[in-house]
Amino acid sequence: MTRLTKFGAILTAGFLLAGAQTALAETQAIYSDASDKVFEVTVPDFWTLRVGGDRDIEASTEEGLRAVERVFGLSPENGHGVWMGLISPSRLRTLEDAKDYARNLGGQLAKTTEITGSSERRVAGYPAHIIEGTGRRNGKAIDFTVMLLDLPNNRVVVGLTVLEKGYDVSALDDVNAILQSIKAR
Repeated sequence: MTRLTKFGAILTAGFLLAGAQTALAETQAIYSDASDKVFEVTVPDFWTLRVGGDRDIEASTEEGLRAVERVFGLSPENGHGVWMGLISPSRLRTLEDAKDYARNLGGQLAKTTEITGSSERRVAGYPAHIIEGTGRRNGKAIDFTVMLLDLPNNRVVVGLTVLEKGYDVSALDDVNAILQSIKAR
């Protein structure tokens, strides 16, 4: 084999290996609740996943402590004015349960929230109810979307996406890919 042919073979092998690494670069994360695996989601490269476990926190009113479920918090490494949260409270067994739950999220999402629309769709192949709105969070104007995803294992995923005014629209491709990657376990 000539040197040029060997170089071409090595170069081709390098491209194939690089392509294989790129295809495998994303990370799978499994949301679990006690010993039950609830759903799986794909986290794209250059996104940060923060996981918070079940805990009790003090409410902003005098009601005392309130339970907060495990949260997957996702955001691009560079910020981009985008934040996502995914939870699956064990008490939410149906889409109707989740709609009741979502009615109480307004004050937690933003101050002065206004619902601008809602619709029924399919996300990741599952029935979903989508709620869109606007508000102010930490002094900044935001748009938000709440996705209620009905899984076949008697669980619901509540997905929240918060977009600060001036956010990097290129991050929306990743947001949509994350939501479309959700699979029941």
